[in-house]
Amino acid sequence: MAYEKFAYYYDSLMDESFYDDYYTFIKENAKYNSILELACGTGELAIRFSKDNKEIYATDISKDILEVARIKANHENVNLLLARIDMVDFKIDRPVDLVLCSCDSINYVLNTKDVTQVFKNAYQSLKYNGHFIFDVNSMHKMNVTLNNYVEHNEDEDFVFDWKVSSIGIGKVKHEIYIEDKIENEKVSETHIQQSYDVDKYVKLLNKAGFKDIELFSDFGKYKEECQRVIFVCKKGR
Repeated sequence: MAYEKFAYYYDSLMDESFYDDYYTFIKENAKYNSILELACGTGELAIRFSKDNKEIYATDISKDILEVARIKANHENVNLLLARIDMVDFKIDRPVDLVLCSCDSINYVLNTKDVTQVFKNAYQSLKYNGHFIFDVNSMHKMNVTLNNYVEHNEDEDFVFDWKVSSIGIGKVKHEIYIEDKIENEKVSETHIQQSYDVDKYVKLLNKAGFKDIELFSDFGKYKEECQRVIFVCKKGR
């Protein structure tokens, strides 16, 4: 499911330092001038790349979240190339140095056939020696941390409720409710995410053509009991 009205509140719930850490991680693990970002969200990383004089193509399936990215880019005086695409079904005319898919966006692709197709699309979009960097929620996070997770925040302006329930191995349902008392708006959305074992992702990456794969956890050394697994994949000849 694509983000809808929730897109306009997404940034208020995120820690900006997370994007700073991710941006630093990418710079340390890949060399690039041209970038294709899948599921760019509100454009936080894309804007950073653009300010660093990189050629960035920022894409997402959600028209609402792309509108937020456009507004933010204009506010930052950045000219982003934004496009609405489905990461499962796309081709680009000119290969790039880096394909990026961050913030557990791959977990919204709910079956291995489509995940494999995303990986194949990324592989075909890269120059030789180019990198594909993406992350997923770990199985530990999906099965333990998020199982029956509940969060509630309320003040005089805003109500936020987030409930997560397990609906299968590595699969969760997010139920999000927002009440904006200032704008007199209520937002309710449900999102499904699916994750798999690291070995499964490696097999799917191999099937797509990637052989050179490094694993990281939460921007550091890989360990099984983590929250986020980051894959750094290099396209060889």
